[in-house]
Amino acid sequence: MDKNFTRQKTVAKEEADWYDARELTLYGLIPEQELLGRRLPKEIAESVNKGVFNYSAYCAGGRLRFSTDSSFLALEAQYGPGAVPTVNNHCVSYGLDLYRCDGETEEFQAAVRPVDGFDYKTGSYKMTTNSQGKLTPYTLNLPVFSSLSDLQIGIEKGCTITVGKPYRNEKPVVFYGSSITHGAAAGRPGNTYESFISQTYNLDYVNLGFSGNAKGEQTMARYIADLPMSVFVCDYDYNAPTLEHLKNTHYAFYETIRQKQPDVPYIMISRPNFFCAPEPNSKRRQVILESFEKAKALGDKRVYFIDGETLFEGEFARSCTSDGTHPNDLGFFRMAQKIGPVVEKAYELFDGGLKIG
Repeated sequence: MDKNFTRQKTVAKEEADWYDARELTLYGLIPEQELLGRRLPKEIAESVNKGVFNYSAYCAGGRLRFSTDSSFLALEAQYGPGAVPTVNNHCVSYGLDLYRCDGETEEFQAAVRPVDGFDYKTGSYKMTTNSQGKLTPYTLNLPVFSSLSDLQIGIEKGCTITVGKPYRNEKPVVFYGSSITHGAAAGRPGNTYESFISQTYNLDYVNLGFSGNAKGEQTMARYIADLPMSVFVCDYDYNAPTLEHLKNTHYAFYETIRQKQPDVPYIMISRPNFFCAPEPNSKRRQVILESFEKAKALGDKRVYFIDGETLFEGEFARSCTSDGTHPNDLGFFRMAQKIGPVVEKAYELFDGGLKIG
């Protein structure tokens, strides 16, 4: 087997200076004592449904930002409840990936994942930074489908780890949706569509994607309505179990958020794998389009619609999913190419202080 698929190089404890990740700046998660962070408060997650409660502990969209002049990072992660060693210990589920962010966009640097049978804890896996002795900013993306109860970061002895590059937006972009939003079939954490957008535009975000369990519940709408955010992206079409359910929840979800946040840009998206079932998908798209048109007719100048049928457009459009449903890395990149400019425009018009006519 290719040696690159075997266990990563490890770093002995005495070879590095070690720091608790809780000492660094965490984005996308709510810090807590039991876990490094979770995506929803326990009491909110419990009141939505069991799936949301379980998935809310996962680190999807969680990131650490810091700067270091170390030539390597050593990561030792303790996984939280629900981490099960299986053959699916691929990078998106349990792995972490590192991006250098001293340019206009972030650049992938390295990734680590636990080996099969990791017994809830990684070794001290080594990631090369290529910092060349200069204090360099990085983003470390946390696992998409597991929680972390502890994360220790080791750096070269005598080197420094300090604050990272700030995001442009003080208030994050909030994404709510299905397993697609969650990032189910990305190759690694940095390849979700939200992450691609963040890397391109230097925007902080929160991932509230809950595989199979984002159904437009009013409990979630009320919670999201109280969040500080610069843009809201509503992408739960795929988890609405029926057309009727989508009709009953979609505009109501919008109304609940608008009551609390009348000015925040609101982006509505329909499901991307349109070609799999054009007739029912066109009916679902029409429901979302009607929500958009109704909001516009009532004078909302900060509401946007993105047609899911356009998200995979281009060569190899039918190769953009892993299974006909979940976007793979190509699919997520295509989605980011279409959704990202709309998020950027909405952010510039809102938090950028520009006037809308």
